[in-house]
Amino acid sequence: MNAQNLQRLLEFDTPTVANGLELLRIQDPCVGYTGPDVRCLMPELGPRIGIAVTARLDTTTAGSDNPASLFPEWLRIIREAAQACGGEPIPVFAIMESVGPRPRYTVTIGDMMATRMAIAGAVGFLSNGSIRDIDGVRETGLACWGAGLSPMHGRLRWLDVNSPVVIDGMTVRPGDIVQADINGAIIIPPQAVDEVYEKAAQVRAREQAQLAEWRQKGLLVK
Repeated sequence: MNAQNLQRLLEFDTPTVANGLELLRIQDPCVGYTGPDVRCLMPELGPRIGIAVTARLDTTTAGSDNPASLFPEWLRIIREAAQACGGEPIPVFAIMESVGPRPRYTVTIGDMMATRMAIAGAVGFLSNGSIRDIDGVRETGLACWGAGLSPMHGRLRWLDVNSPVVIDGMTVRPGDIVQADINGAIIIPPQAVDEVYEKAAQVRAREQAQLAEWRQKGLLVK
């Protein structure tokens, strides 16, 4: 797997790649994708694909404690993941699970954190929580998927980094490949990156031929 093999998957939308994965029969088609509670927050930035670096954060549990931040450690892991292929830059998808009494209200990043994440090598961000400072985050080029927007981040409680997380029913493990577009996000097993490209190409060719046939028949209806 290398950056070029990852990027070429962006030739297809996520439904086409998902159909290609189903043909491979390497994972249950009932899992490995997000649902309606996570949406593309910056569709103008286009789709993203990258290797997953994960974390869990709680900002909605009330209290006066001041826990230590794991953000520097997370940035280090992002930087290392971005150089995982022998020094060749590889895109990173930063994945943050929001936990606590109001996970959708957990503001996971704003423009300051997004800037540092983008510098470290993240090209996309996915959360079941919210973000803020959307104009500033947009300027960093870090495309975001999440529950929506909120103005206040609460008290930042980092729970852990680089462990399995669950985003809108989709389990993400460190090192998984995440692809996301306006349809949502899907998981691609790292070992399947090359194979799924070929399957996705077959899916697209078959569907285009079928659609062309149907439209042609439609034109002939009297």
